[in-house]
Amino acid sequence: MTALPLSPVTGRTLATSILIGSCALLVLGVQPVLLGAMVQEGRIAEAQVGNLVTIEMIAMVLGSLAGIGLLRKMGARVVIGVAGLVLAAMNLTMAGQSGMAVLAPLRGVAGLSEGVLVASALVAISRVERVERASAVFLAVQTLLQAAVAAALPFIIAGSSRTDTALLALALAGAFAAAAALLLPPQLQPAAPDGERGALTRASLTALLGAGLFLGAIVSVWSYFGLWLIRYGYPPAFEGTAVSSCLVAQVIGALAAARFGERLPNRQTISVCALAAALLVALFFVGRGNATAILMVSIAFGFVWLFTLPFFAGWLIEIDPGRRAVLYLTAFQLGGAALLPSLAGVAVGSFSVDAAMILSGAIFLVLATVSFRGKPVTM
Repeated sequence: MTALPLSPVTGRTLATSILIGSCALLVLGVQPVLLGAMVQEGRIAEAQVGNLVTIEMIAMVLGSLAGIGLLRKMGARVVIGVAGLVLAAMNLTMAGQSGMAVLAPLRGVAGLSEGVLVASALVAISRVERVERASAVFLAVQTLLQAAVAAALPFIIAGSSRTDTALLALALAGAFAAAAALLLPPQLQPAAPDGERGALTRASLTALLGAGLFLGAIVSVWSYFGLWLIRYGYPPAFEGTAVSSCLVAQVIGALAAARFGERLPNRQTISVCALAAALLVALFFVGRGNATAILMVSIAFGFVWLFTLPFFAGWLIEIDPGRRAVLYLTAFQLGGAALLPSLAGVAVGSFSVDAAMILSGAIFLVLATVSFRGKPVTM
């Protein structure tokens, strides 16, 4: 077992870092509204949505790794403050712009900044005694913020452009994170890296790849959800209601996992939840002509999303009680969330926006089979 950090952070530092990380991840809740508006306003093509998501998610992975490295060597207030200002500047610069040649680099730099901001939350959470509880609070806070903003955006008009309204919200979040950085301690350093080897075995790679596939399939649905609603004739106001309802259900799912997770078997729970996610994708199609049905399925989908994620950590700890493999979990999840939407984009370009939903449903079915048949491995 890895020893607990010698100098745990204070409650104020933890709360501030969670707020900063939540501001950085606001983009995940705004994506359906933002990307749908970009397509409607002719700024990008439908098939380019997945590519734009991939660029930003990969940049977030790299930014989080860079942020951890920077926090080892530099003051937290400077690192986080600069990252917040850069994030605000990138989103403001995107206003009025169109075309992948312009938008892709700007979203890439925004993703790097978001990753650095997230690093502050990851480091602070890693230095508290109850990591699971702090992680649950982080999930709840970030998702509540996303739900509130996603619900408000359709009713706010900035210069008649829904795209620019969403970008303004993201810019304000970056500015808030930069201001909140002043409340951080001068130093917010992660624990010294563990030099042990052998964390990535066949069993742990299976679990890590499963985590990446699950979140990647979820994000593929999420990225194209706004466009899917538009395809079936739903107005922007309904889109905001569906997205915010899904986000609130995610909070409930995360808290339910934190409360009852220890009583459930990890692999079997993942299998059942993946099967449920596949069924919910099918129910989106079955109920596509009924607004109430879409809302109910959106709520269930959000609950399954965040209820399932903690069980991947439990699965990894079953495989590697030394908790080395679990350190790679976030990287694999974000990697899946970065790559699979691009694959979904290829399918959308070849067929229609329905293809993104169908591809995700197939991935959920594969994951349900693999996780159920996998055998626990101890070390």
